[in-house]
Amino acid sequence: MSFFQTAFVFLVVLSVLVFVHELGHFVVAKRAGITVQEFGFGYPPRLFGIKFGETIYSINLLPLGGFVKMLGENAAPGDPGAFASKSKRVRAAVLVAGSLMNFLLVPVLFSAAFMVGESVPCGRCERVQIYGIQPGSPAASAGLQEGDIFVTIDGQPIKEPDDVRRLIRAVGERPIEVVVRRDTQNVSLRMTPRMSPQEGRPIIGIALGPEFVTVKRPIWEAVPLGIERTADTLRLFAQGIGQIVSREQPAELAGPVGIAAMTGRYARAGLTYLLQFTAFLSLNLAIFNMLPIPGLDGARLAFVAVEGVRGERINPRIEGAIHFVGLMLLITLMLFVSYNDVRRLMPT
Repeated sequence: MSFFQTAFVFLVVLSVLVFVHELGHFVVAKRAGITVQEFGFGYPPRLFGIKFGETIYSINLLPLGGFVKMLGENAAPGDPGAFASKSKRVRAAVLVAGSLMNFLLVPVLFSAAFMVGESVPCGRCERVQIYGIQPGSPAASAGLQEGDIFVTIDGQPIKEPDDVRRLIRAVGERPIEVVVRRDTQNVSLRMTPRMSPQEGRPIIGIALGPEFVTVKRPIWEAVPLGIERTADTLRLFAQGIGQIVSREQPAELAGPVGIAAMTGRYARAGLTYLLQFTAFLSLNLAIFNMLPIPGLDGARLAFVAVEGVRGERINPRIEGAIHFVGLMLLITLMLFVSYNDVRRLMPT
């Protein structure tokens, strides 16, 4: 996949996540009677916009995000249509809606992945597939490829991984004929196993196992499986956070460049893997955006909670300044992480 193809797929994935997130804010704000001044895709400067009713729907230059601009976000209560004039419950609902939409998207994407088809090992198919090939090994020299399915070795049929190991041990280091199924045809190759000093037996340098087959689920099976996969992913996510907090494993940050590179790898693996990765990104966005970090919805929600405890709102100018500083720090962190991503991706 070329750089431009990777960039395009990344922007499509990001667009879906951003649109769903901002749509949550937009719908709840509208239903609450809040004046939405702009529904923006990307960050300013604005490229163009169309006004319908009270709202400008805009496309902006920087495609790494989006926003819903509401009347009176960082102002004192005044206009009945202002965000600040609504009750704490309404404001909290608007703030949570974006992350909630991203969270609800997760089982939808996992369900779609199950319907597109998931590759699973077929233990009853009696076929053996090559999962990986060691560079410079006899298998690599003979022309075997990842994904090949063994048909025969030295004229003997292959039905399970132990057949391959047994026959390779039996022939020793003499040349043998190997027939594999590649795509829709059989390919015959000559290969000479090599004695491994570490293992004390002949090897050909492959990882192998049962053939992977694509299993497509109907929607009535895919949806429960998608919900189950979401719960499993949440558990793994919580375990990962716990290990980071306890310093069992280091925290690893990826910026837009790193995420784009990962998106390209999953896209090359197939649509199923891309959908699953997008679901994982959506879950990350839902959780991260609810953290009480200035500039994020989680911090705005925290201010609403403080208001509930104090009985009065914090000075809107102070709150706005805190969110602005937090946003600038987040952008700086994003640029720093992206710089490190570029350094890791550059050839040494």
